[in-house]
Amino acid sequence: MAQIKKPLNQIFDFIDQTTEELRKILNISYREALSENIFNILEQKTYVEDGYPTREQAQQLDQKYQNFNLNDYSLLDIKRALEFAVIKAQKIDQLDVNLLMTPDVIGTLSSLVIAEVFRNYPRKTLETMDSTVGTGNLLIETNLELKKSTTLSLSMHGIDNDHNSLELAAAIGNALKSEIDLYHQDAVADWIVSDYDLILADLPVGYYPLDENTLNFQTKAQSGHSYAHHLIMEQSMKNVHAGGIGIFIVPSQIFQTDQASTLAHWLVNSVYLQAVLSLPQSLFTSEAAEKSLVVLQRHGANAKQTKEVLMGQIPNLSDTSDIIKFKNQLQNWSQKTFDWEK
Repeated sequence: MAQIKKPLNQIFDFIDQTTEELRKILNISYREALSENIFNILEQKTYVEDGYPTREQAQQLDQKYQNFNLNDYSLLDIKRALEFAVIKAQKIDQLDVNLLMTPDVIGTLSSLVIAEVFRNYPRKTLETMDSTVGTGNLLIETNLELKKSTTLSLSMHGIDNDHNSLELAAAIGNALKSEIDLYHQDAVADWIVSDYDLILADLPVGYYPLDENTLNFQTKAQSGHSYAHHLIMEQSMKNVHAGGIGIFIVPSQIFQTDQASTLAHWLVNSVYLQAVLSLPQSLFTSEAAEKSLVVLQRHGANAKQTKEVLMGQIPNLSDTSDIIKFKNQLQNWSQKTFDWEK
């Protein structure tokens, strides 16, 4: 007796098989084929450019697309299937570590912090920019979690300098009915749009190569290349409105590097450092890979430096009693720290 496939497997198998076909036909990477394929699946028709795929190949693919409808499945199953496909792309294409998708759990943990920071905020829809948006998973997952458990939601915007990442973010956003306003640009350069309520970003780690672009940055290195994650944090905080919030996923060693003193100078003089929370150690393969969640606030409006910066370790989501304690800590800290104008 044949085993009936679960919906998740049905979706992934279809996405994977048709992506592999497109990849071979067009001689492109799995990631490029995946983003084009997702759009094809949504349209139930093959996109043809400059005669490729050929008419015969397009007809064969069209038959498959027309016999498969994503609307037959739940958004949760679609999201998980797409994540499996993105993970396959990461392995097959051997993507750089800075191009890897942010795991769902970081979005879930970010939503816990956002829910408390903005609990008494005068607006329920937060204009939110991810300055290193990648596949969009951090924004999408955080938004889904907020909608589940709060009255808050994100109006989502994203910047990335990698065109293929943006194509994938657009495709995934469409498939999950999660619209993201996307900009293809260098996040260190001047932004086209600003005045956000929140910046939420899982920052890339490494050196920024264009020294001439960093001359007006307080976080630039005193000599040699500057750290990209320092520069993106500084540029991000210039683009929230007065009193606006930045939530950044950063290396846990960020305050112990050779450029830590310039970062500290900027933190003391230009923003309020409100929280530094280590993400659960179980998420990382080594101590060197560990990351923390940092909450910054721009000067202005009713913003003030908290008397006690919230510091500590975020517990694993599976530790229910510890998570409840953590939420209580967040609530107490938030009530003392954020005075939102009504």
